[in-house]
Amino acid sequence: MRFPLLAAFALAATLATAETPEITFDLEPVAKSLPGRIDLPPDMDIVLNSEEATLIWTPEASGDERPAPRRYTLDVLASHPGPKGWSTHLAWMVARSRNDFWILWAYVNDAGSSCWINYYHFAENRIRMSLFRGRYIFRPPETFGNAPVEIDIAPDRLPAYAGKAFRHRDFGPAGGKFPVLRYLDGAEWKERKEELTVRPLIDVEVPAQNGWATDAWTEVHGLAWNQDATRLYYVVTYSAVNHGWVVDLRDGRVLKTHFGEKVVMEPK
Repeated sequence: MRFPLLAAFALAATLATAETPEITFDLEPVAKSLPGRIDLPPDMDIVLNSEEATLIWTPEASGDERPAPRRYTLDVLASHPGPKGWSTHLAWMVARSRNDFWILWAYVNDAGSSCWINYYHFAENRIRMSLFRGRYIFRPPETFGNAPVEIDIAPDRLPAYAGKAFRHRDFGPAGGKFPVLRYLDGAEWKERKEELTVRPLIDVEVPAQNGWATDAWTEVHGLAWNQDATRLYYVVTYSAVNHGWVVDLRDGRVLKTHFGEKVVMEPK
């Protein structure tokens, strides 16, 4: 009877280990071969473990002088189901410094040596997708809690929106207002009754048959802030549904938000 008992203990230990939350990343992007050219990704590293949580980015050199690397505090915001056929999870992450930030969407399984990541960088006002290689483990906890990071981005620093024309109840290509922020807290809808100014940053075309839905949709991403600009929110709205997402850049939280209306893209 000894061997079955030891086997049972080993199985129990394996199951306990598998259920223990753990998130580690040690990744960097790789070049992508395109017809007639090589698409070089930014010089960046993503490191998250028990001792470090950092995104390191080195801007492109201008002339002979190589810019110094810039370091950002990296936090995982949420885990959502990944698109069917792509990944088990969609990990939302934010990397913040006082005057810049990145939003990252990582298509990950429970562990692996490579994954695709979509990432938006405010300083460049650009969203890209790259294959990252290295190693990662992603066994997320039920809830996420991150330390606040002070963000000091003046609204007059925002880049001009150069995307497609669109209509929404509360804002358009020139900007607008959110009179109230309605968000989901657990199973309950709550409201932050503080008027926010919102400006679009970019639009994103999501193709059909994308693993979540059969139809294509368009996203309009923007930045919203309160009256004294002490709170900044990265906003994601959709042409397919009237809800979306808001990343609280100070508190490091992602909120499911009900905007009350879909984004309507204007015909070309």
